[in-house]
Amino acid sequence: MGSVNHILSGGNPFESSSMIGGIPGYLPLYGILCAGFCKLFGLDAFNGMIYFSLVIFALSSLIWFNAFKKIFKNEWVSVIGVVLANGISIYPILKYTEFTKQIMIPLFILALYLTFTSKKPLNYAFLGMIYGLLAISHTVAFVGATLTIATFIIYELYKKYNSDKIKGIKSYLIENWKNLSTFGIFGASISMLYWYKPIFVYKLSSFYDRTHMDTLDVGDQSIQLAFVKNSFFNYFLNFNSPIGTFTSLLVIYGTLSLVFKRNSDEYRKNFIKLFGLSSVISTFCYFITEPLLKMNFIPTYMSSFYITSAILLISLYSISLIYETLKNKINNRLNNDSNLYENRYMIFGVIFILLTTNTLYSFVEKPNNDQWLHLAYLEIPECYNSLENYLEKNTDENDVILSSKMLSSVVNSVSGRKVMVNHWAQQNDPYMDLSQRDIDAAIIFYGNDTPKKLELIKKYNVSYLYWDYYWINLEYGIDKNGNIANIRDPLLAYSNEYVKNKLKENNVSSIEMNTWVNPGVRSENVRKFDLIIISPKNYPRSDKTVDISSNFYLNILKSPENYRNSIKPWKEDLNPYLEEVWNYSIDGQEIAVLYKIQVE
Repeated sequence: MGSVNHILSGGNPFESSSMIGGIPGYLPLYGILCAGFCKLFGLDAFNGMIYFSLVIFALSSLIWFNAFKKIFKNEWVSVIGVVLANGISIYPILKYTEFTKQIMIPLFILALYLTFTSKKPLNYAFLGMIYGLLAISHTVAFVGATLTIATFIIYELYKKYNSDKIKGIKSYLIENWKNLSTFGIFGASISMLYWYKPIFVYKLSSFYDRTHMDTLDVGDQSIQLAFVKNSFFNYFLNFNSPIGTFTSLLVIYGTLSLVFKRNSDEYRKNFIKLFGLSSVISTFCYFITEPLLKMNFIPTYMSSFYITSAILLISLYSISLIYETLKNKINNRLNNDSNLYENRYMIFGVIFILLTTNTLYSFVEKPNNDQWLHLAYLEIPECYNSLENYLEKNTDENDVILSSKMLSSVVNSVSGRKVMVNHWAQQNDPYMDLSQRDIDAAIIFYGNDTPKKLELIKKYNVSYLYWDYYWINLEYGIDKNGNIANIRDPLLAYSNEYVKNKLKENNVSSIEMNTWVNPGVRSENVRKFDLIIISPKNYPRSDKTVDISSNFYLNILKSPENYRNSIKPWKEDLNPYLEEVWNYSIDGQEIAVLYKIQVE
């Protein structure tokens, strides 16, 4: 929502929506389209994202249908494919990942099939455009598309080499140089809207290990193999539900048919085989990239984009074979002169109804199966609506606001305004030194060198400081005895001597731990790092408390660990530079305050 608000406020969609000088953490295509939809219908970002999801559903159904019809040349198969690919249970779609999966991936499959079956410049221009748009849609999907296209080109070169060795390759390049150039021009020009900075400015040199921060640690051999095994059972031997059993049987039959059965439409068969192969290469290339480059392309995401699509194509290939078999048998036996001729339509109609019923049931049951979804039914707290209104009227989209990491994420989300620090997974920018920003924020809040604080405030162009009642509880869970019950999302940095000395110089307390960077992803399958975490000992002691548990929305504050919150959880030397410009109160008690920082 922050990226949509950023664009609605006039921000550059190809720059970070949350930090000045950064690249977009959420790639901008979804945000651009959603913001345009909001402006067209006069909606705010929150409601615009909800209603735009309906547009995505309709458009995705249309794109999937046309892609399947082009490949399988059968409307019944295409309709069933739409239900499998775009079931209502996956909605509402409110993020760029799901948008990419439901809009960009089917467009890519369609464009790729057109170039595979017809070597026309127009088809290559279309593929280049979609490829370029994938670059500003989702990084993992773009990398997967790159590997997929490379697989198809290598296959075509291999065929030519088999037919006439080196002369065959030369003839392929001579025949297709215009097509490949057309693809390259469109693809490169659009993709550089995002990739120019990472390649030519940052030289692909990142400040932290983004690919291992909060995803499966496929640098570990046991996890590498476990992911392969789990993927195989999930797609080929998933008999845990009726729909899983149905799909697994289709995949098994389709795979065997692709390998052993001859088919009149070799283009379709070869396309599905190649797409499946490229999906496997894209997803499991970590077996090569991890030992050589110490990185991966996030196989969980890659699998959801490409292996899932390949499995879908194999399933529909099975259905198309069954359809053709039924059609041929009926034609041969009854010469089209019987009610049984319509049985094949009845069979596929029943399949369509059953699949639609299943996806509707999943949609209805979704709130019961998702522990977080019930929170979506709650209204946005009024204090954040009020804050959004103030910031929209009184600040610029490039004004920088300082707060705790999670509160900064909230402020950016509701307003699109820039922040100094952010939840790292939310920022999603490996070319931004988030460790340094966290340490500098800790010095501003808790250090003992006032001139240094003012220097850092100027360095990051910080204009405002935001506090609300949940500051401490979003960093630590602290029990009634003052002990740490759990660590949430405090300021932190990767451990090194520079960070240790910097904090010591400024008298900022810290804790050294080997733990997870992202508090939302804590699993033994996710890598831990040596971190320096800013300690809650830095919070000033205060007898003043915030008691707002009578408010229905804030009942979560009744737990003992939330009993006491400091009103100003930073050192007092910062207070003379703070001017209160906005607040929100409940029963006369301020629970949220925005300060203007007055630094000459």
